[in-house]
Amino acid sequence: MKENSNLPVDVCGLLFKQIEKPLNLVHCKAVNVYNDRYRINLYTRKYNELYDLEQTRISESYFCKLVGETLEIQYPKI
Repeated sequence: MKENSNLPVDVCGLLFKQIEKPLNLVHCKAVNVYNDRYRINLYTRKYNELYDLEQTRISESYFCKLVGETLEIQYPKI
């Protein structure tokens, strides 16, 4: 699983303390939107039987606020 290494805090790690990590997780991508707010996308892999291939897509997306050492989910997953 690939995670962001250029952020000052492990935002994905803080998120996984609050939610269950998907079993088919490929990587977590967190982007600092502004100040202490982050958009976190969880990419998962799924097999598509119709086209006989594996697809990687954003299965969950969160808008979060970093307060000290804790992460507050502002909006539920999209």
